[in-house]
Amino acid sequence: MKLCPRAVRQLAFLSLCFVLITVRESNSTFVPGRCLCPHTQPGVRGQLKALIVYPQSPSCDRVTVIVTLKSTNDAVCLNPEAPMGKQLIHCWKRAQKLGRAVTLCLKRRRRRGRGRQRPEQRSRGLNRKASSSNSQ
Repeated sequence: MKLCPRAVRQLAFLSLCFVLITVRESNSTFVPGRCLCPHTQPGVRGQLKALIVYPQSPSCDRVTVIVTLKSTNDAVCLNPEAPMGKQLIHCWKRAQKLGRAVTLCLKRRRRRGRGRQRPEQRSRGLNRKASSSNSQ
């Protein structure tokens, strides 16, 4: 049995077309259950060591935010819709856009105005401690 070169080329071309169509279709469909973080937390306490953000992909339909804690070295998945997740995603995108290090996103800033006592409140508290120690 002799094969015609033209028939072999046509068969090879058709096979290539089918493979390309299959690859293209498989990249655009969502496969449920393939995300790295099936369960997420709204936030974490403590200092952060590392931040990894994975954008949406064909294997996962949502943004994945993973932080590593300094104290325990545990990786924790954060909810991208929670305030902490949104803040870290925003900082990560900005760092990528400006070419900065992502480690700047790991430092938490304290809010001004909270936790600060007025000078007169502070002095009253000190006077109470002094008067209670004098009365004993």
